[in-house]
Amino acid sequence: MRTPALQGPLSDARVWPIRNYDDLTAAKNFLSSEWDRLAIDTETTGLSYHDEVRLVQFGDTRDAWVYDPKEFPQLTFDLMNLMVLGYPVVMHNSPFDCLHLAQLVNCPVESFMVNVADTQIFAHLLDPRDRIDGGTGKGLKECSAHYVDPSAPDGQSALKARFKELGFKVAEGFAKIDKWDPTLVLYAGIDVILTARLHKEFKKVLPQDMNHLVDFDHQVQALTTRMTQKGVLVDMDYTVGLLETLDEELLEAQAQAFLMGVENVSSTKQVAEALLARGLVLEERTPSGAWKVDKMILESLDDDLARAVLTAKASMKATSSWIEPIFEHGQIDGRVHPRIKTLAARTSRMSITDPPLQQLPSGDHRVRSCLIADPGHVLVACDFSQVEFRVLAALANEEKMIETFAQGGDLHDATAERLFGPGFTKEQRRLAKGVGFGKVYGGGVDTLSRQAGVSKIEAKKSMAAFDRSFPRVTRWSRQLIDKVTHGEPLVQLPTGRRIPIDRRYGYRATNYMIQGLAADLFKGALLELDQAGMTEHLLIPVHDEVIAMCPTAQSEEFSRSLEEIMSGELGPVPITAEAEIIGRSWGDKYKKEIYV
Repeated sequence: MRTPALQGPLSDARVWPIRNYDDLTAAKNFLSSEWDRLAIDTETTGLSYHDEVRLVQFGDTRDAWVYDPKEFPQLTFDLMNLMVLGYPVVMHNSPFDCLHLAQLVNCPVESFMVNVADTQIFAHLLDPRDRIDGGTGKGLKECSAHYVDPSAPDGQSALKARFKELGFKVAEGFAKIDKWDPTLVLYAGIDVILTARLHKEFKKVLPQDMNHLVDFDHQVQALTTRMTQKGVLVDMDYTVGLLETLDEELLEAQAQAFLMGVENVSSTKQVAEALLARGLVLEERTPSGAWKVDKMILESLDDDLARAVLTAKASMKATSSWIEPIFEHGQIDGRVHPRIKTLAARTSRMSITDPPLQQLPSGDHRVRSCLIADPGHVLVACDFSQVEFRVLAALANEEKMIETFAQGGDLHDATAERLFGPGFTKEQRRLAKGVGFGKVYGGGVDTLSRQAGVSKIEAKKSMAAFDRSFPRVTRWSRQLIDKVTHGEPLVQLPTGRRIPIDRRYGYRATNYMIQGLAADLFKGALLELDQAGMTEHLLIPVHDEVIAMCPTAQSEEFSRSLEEIMSGELGPVPITAEAEIIGRSWGDKYKKEIYV
């Protein structure tokens, strides 16, 4: 006898639990029938790579089927076979679900992910802004409410309410709730139906001139998902030792701070009062009126208490954000599997979570040293040289910059020479570099003064000298900002990607254009590596750099191949990639780097 369907807030939708043989037969009949595109989703115990899959659900715009993959494992293989054979499948945030499905059937994720359409990619292309920034948002509920039905049900909110009713915290609710709880089953199925409907609407509203970006973004996503599945080897002995070292550093720093009047190093009030009592001068306040004692301010103070607080916070941050997650991953299969979000920022720049490896402190090699190459292999890093400035030179058609890059010169040296003459000092080069990044990222006089350690007058003079030296950059930037401020409030990249901007923040247009195009160039380079058959060597994309791995004996040849494939041109400007053989540990690179 068939298990009755669950009827939810969508009157024309049905959710079918698969609990017995009759249910299974009906589900298989559905799969063998005609449907435009099959939506697939999973419910897991948590968000981590290794968390357990509790339910799998699939369906179309009207019917959804929900089953326990442990009870009906063959059904998962049937779904995978449909994907491998090229049947149209849609998911929302497909890397998450594809990685979990791949673990269920123990297969490479690339074997079936190639034919998946991700509605989250469509959402980003149509409006890359989050709701808090005035956009549609990219969550399933947000997109469904905007594109499908304003009253589209919010499964997450309903589940959170159910968790509260059962006495579960949100973080533990997905693991502890009965998998056949009607609320969980109903909204698992509803999410599938909404995903199918959402894809149908996206196909209607997405401009045809963005179809190439749909293909591009899906290819990049499939590539980075393969990187996540491969993972990076963890040096477990070193990681355990580092956890102990950081714990000792924390205890010592807390003890020092306690002797100087601070019981809780995380209390900004206690830290501020203790610093003032020690005769330090604080000048900045938060919007609430409290003294500001953030990392930048503490680093500017030549004081033992400030150093103790910084050490304690750095130890806590490293332990909780990076080392413990790396250790937890490593305990399971010896590798860390970071999730790579290919469209994390409005500009389409990538980010990494679980753990957030893009946020590692550049001045401390210890966290990176937890990650190592496989036996007999070495790590190789390859990144673009001064890519933001090369993009700026091409977009502004700034001849002086183009000439510097064409001749293989260093733009920061060239800028310093233009601003201060051929005998410029290291400090002047640092200032010239800061002025350039100010143009790229929209920083003003105050930011440059603080970061370069110079007076506001000197910062202002340097920025004016930059404008005189590179007039086309200034003209291009002003025209772009004026267009956004007084015309259509968006920038459109040469690749066709569109980035909306609030008119009040028109000054961000320059940065969005440069950062967005640089991101697309980097992703294009990754796809070039994929097409060259090098994907199995790629581990992590970090900003404009890719960390790869190859057999030790082939490292020189491999590095040259990386450079050759990733390098190219952007109009008249050469885009140059530079590879470096790091060694066995990722941290080896940061032990020897000299920052200028």
